[in-house]
Amino acid sequence: MAYVNLKQVSFSVLGFFIIAASAHRPAVAQDSESGALSSLLEEVVVTARKREESQQDIPVAVSAFSGASLDVRGIQSVSEIGRITPNMNYQNNPVAGGSSSVATVYVRGIGQRDFLGTIDNGVGFYIDDVLVARTVGAVIDLLEIDRVEVLRGPQGTLFGRNNVGGAVNVHTRRPGSERSGYIDGQVGTDGLFRVRASVDAPINENVRSQFSVLYGRQDGYVDRPAGGDLGNKNVTAVRGVLEADLTPSLAVSLIADYSNEDDNGPAFTLFDAGTLAPGGFAGFYNNVLNPGSCAFPGGITSTDPICYNNQYVSESQNFGTAPTFSESTTWGLRLGLDWDISDTLGFRSITAVRELDSQFARDSDASPNTLVHFFDDFQSEQFSQEFQLSADLWDGRVEWINGLYYFDEEGDNLNLLDFAIASFRSGAEFETESKAFFSQATIELSERLDLTIGGRYTREKKGFNPDQVVGPNFIGIPYLDAAGNCVAQNEPANLGAGTPGLIVDIPSVVCPVRNLPLGRESRDTNEFTPMVNLAYRVGDTGLLYGTYSEGFRSGGFVQRVFPPLPVVPEFGPEFVDSFEIGYKYQSNDGRFLVNTAAFFTDYTDIQVRTERPGFVGELEDNIGDAEISGIEIESVFQLTPSTIVELSYGYTDAEYTAIRVEAPLRSTVSVDDSFDHVPEHTAAAAISHEFSLSNGSSLVGRIDASYSSEYANDPDNSEAIFTPDVTLVNASVRWLSSAQNWSVTLGAKNITDEQYILTGYLNEAIGHAETINDRGFQWYLGSRWEF
Repeated sequence: MAYVNLKQVSFSVLGFFIIAASAHRPAVAQDSESGALSSLLEEVVVTARKREESQQDIPVAVSAFSGASLDVRGIQSVSEIGRITPNMNYQNNPVAGGSSSVATVYVRGIGQRDFLGTIDNGVGFYIDDVLVARTVGAVIDLLEIDRVEVLRGPQGTLFGRNNVGGAVNVHTRRPGSERSGYIDGQVGTDGLFRVRASVDAPINENVRSQFSVLYGRQDGYVDRPAGGDLGNKNVTAVRGVLEADLTPSLAVSLIADYSNEDDNGPAFTLFDAGTLAPGGFAGFYNNVLNPGSCAFPGGITSTDPICYNNQYVSESQNFGTAPTFSESTTWGLRLGLDWDISDTLGFRSITAVRELDSQFARDSDASPNTLVHFFDDFQSEQFSQEFQLSADLWDGRVEWINGLYYFDEEGDNLNLLDFAIASFRSGAEFETESKAFFSQATIELSERLDLTIGGRYTREKKGFNPDQVVGPNFIGIPYLDAAGNCVAQNEPANLGAGTPGLIVDIPSVVCPVRNLPLGRESRDTNEFTPMVNLAYRVGDTGLLYGTYSEGFRSGGFVQRVFPPLPVVPEFGPEFVDSFEIGYKYQSNDGRFLVNTAAFFTDYTDIQVRTERPGFVGELEDNIGDAEISGIEIESVFQLTPSTIVELSYGYTDAEYTAIRVEAPLRSTVSVDDSFDHVPEHTAAAAISHEFSLSNGSSLVGRIDASYSSEYANDPDNSEAIFTPDVTLVNASVRWLSSAQNWSVTLGAKNITDEQYILTGYLNEAIGHAETINDRGFQWYLGSRWEF
């Protein structure tokens, strides 16, 4: 009964905001005195429907932030957008891997928790309308951002890979027609040093260019006695743009970007060394490999460093000694062509290539011993081509866009895994080819009523070519040594001593033993995803709309498997049917706006990880159905000519309605479990005020707070790695010169020094738990000069 009442209350709150917004008519106000805060209220032009429209004029649930407004808010990384966007969780979550730049993004309860190339993203990430296929490298610093658009709900018609949860589209700034530029720098907590510079250099009246560079570093905050404090950052990025107007109706653009990160690895610390899952590797290591001083029960409290127990648990130190690092290089080229064929017909082409080259490793057991060590070599190359043909028909009463989309990706993810019981090479080559045709038309039924109908037909083919072999181990599985000899611990005495013995008179085909059979696996997916939207303009200030849309995420293959299996496990696509109603309001004077939405999602054949008794790997499968409902409210209000208030709230109720799994698999979730990475409540509030000084300069003070209710960090709802309820408060003050070309900013993040779990990793088969905690209070001092 409480669940039903909570839904009723949520929709009642939405209705109240709609009524209040419709009735509100604030008095006409003056602009803020120097315009330093104007970006918080400025009209943001978005391309969420593949054409330029005001954020307030489109019947789409989209949060849009201009680059200038992000600067006022003190946001420098795309992951920070999650704290000001309702029903969005954007975090760096390396899971089992050691990359410092893995993005885990959830919108309206749907996302992706792992970086593997065999699993598609739930929320798409785009740079200038080009899909970034892999989550590795998707936690980026913002460089030359024009705007960021966060689209909530399935994007099954106009966007590249049928993203079931939503899409994050980052649009970069294009070069201006006059020579200009800027340089800014920042220093702060833990040796923070960051510098950006950019110059717009027009070549002539028809050709423009831009070049930008970023360098940043910050020390780690988890001490590692073996060297290399964890949680540090070291990034270099460059970007160049060349635009040319070939004719008055034909323009081309070339954008090149490059980024390199060279870090020590994410700030993992050990939370538990095996008491939460005593049957895991810790027990094998202590009781079988080191029974002398580490066996149960004495080994639990032994201080002998050879024993693996809670003597290595620490909130501020990581005692691992194996190599730990995170290196990632990405680059991309985008060639765009825009052709105005006539006053009513336009053509666009977007051709892009992107490449990722990343290596990362970490000592997961956080001790000098060898229980769990990971290494990944992750490489990906992608090519995409999109053609768009847009038309305005019947005197503009019909706006129609048609498109063709092609995407091809080839990658290789090599995993070297060194466990207490065995070491082996995992991973595989993977490839994806996607072809799609899409069409969407907006029809003006009357002066106030519009109907939009769209659909996308997608054909996808995925390939998987595993090359996974068992290496040195203590459980009797044959393996090849460096000289090519087949060896194993084939005698009880050898097992106890941990020494190998040669296997004789056994055919060479026995070695090496493969976790998965050799040979390319493939699977095809063909789906049609429709969308229909009805929008009604309420007076001159309101927009009421309703939408039905569908989306799907294609299936894939299970990559991490141990012990060996005779066939490659795979899983099929999952599906989303979404219903949404929304209302947008903006006062005539532009001082007050509020956007609201309520949604219901029918989520079927969900890809959820399962267990197989006796296996270490987690096997993804289609085992569940769910229903997700919620509301979203975003509001900005200019309280006085120099004071702006921002408020947002999101509520997500996500629950499994059915769990079905066939033996020998076993589900790790039940209908009573919460969705991982999905807080029920998210909220944000901010107030900014501008003070005018006598010399014409000004001060801008700002304080903001964000709240997220608790959420699980894995499908199993492991209590040890829950992220708790947390409220974060930031503050800043900025001095702006009278010419508005020079500024100095002093700010602080997490000023109450909240200590909490950002994310964590717990695998019961492995048997220990790790967490990444927030850095805590941070201060920064920055300056910017524009010329």
